[in-house]
Amino acid sequence: MSTTAAHPHRTPTHPGPPRRTWSPVALAGAWVQLLALGVVYWVCVRTATGQRHEDRLHEAALAAKGTQSGWLRRTFDLADRLEPHHLVLGVAAVGVVGLLRGRPGRAVQGIVVAGGTLALTELLKLVLLERPDLLDHASGSNSLPSGHTAAVLGVALGVLVAGPRWLRLPLALAGAAASGVMGAFVVAEGWHRVSDVLASALVGSLVLCCVQALPSRDRRPRGPLVRLALLVPAACAAALVVVYAAGAALTTSYVVAGAVVAATVLLAARALPREVRGRA
Repeated sequence: MSTTAAHPHRTPTHPGPPRRTWSPVALAGAWVQLLALGVVYWVCVRTATGQRHEDRLHEAALAAKGTQSGWLRRTFDLADRLEPHHLVLGVAAVGVVGLLRGRPGRAVQGIVVAGGTLALTELLKLVLLERPDLLDHASGSNSLPSGHTAAVLGVALGVLVAGPRWLRLPLALAGAAASGVMGAFVVAEGWHRVSDVLASALVGSLVLCCVQALPSRDRRPRGPLVRLALLVPAACAAALVVVYAAGAALTTSYVVAGAVVAATVLLAARALPREVRGRA
């Protein structure tokens, strides 16, 4: 008699798709950006010392407006041609990139990042924030954050979110160059103060962190998001020290402002690869 017991046939099971989860790291990063934005606004706009430093550079920019030459002048002239319909096309292009890849979820995320960065900037500048007159002369209406900088930065970040991973490096380099030039341009031409550009970088990082915090099946390791959340505010703080505390010249000031915006794009690109993968 056989002593081998008969085993029932077992059908192999296949694990289902990963569960959608929130990213507490990205959410914490958004709060860090918001806190840093409040600090930049308070120090540069709500104190007489901050306004004095800002007005010094702003007046220097207005006096030197249009004096750049060579490749720098040609680059600034190109930035000067940016019109509102270009921004609308840019946001639409972000959605098209995601749809062409068959990733409607990525398309929506990219549009939210691109459009949300500009929308939040305008809400802050025109509705929520004000610039009090703390000096002997009127400082004018609030200009923080910079809408032009936020628009180009938002499109650059949105394209990174919606675009394929294999194109992320060239997209990041192009986006960093475009947004950095715009950030430098608006300071050099006297359209905005340095703090306005830094605030735009923080708004872009804030919106990106908010989108990445939403429930998703993507793997989102802490490292890249932590670096994004900490280094963008750190770069803004360093820029304020160089520009205002050290009394930097106008050229150094607008180069530093543009560099912070460009660095925001590069840090975002590093934060995305392990998060933007799998199903939308």
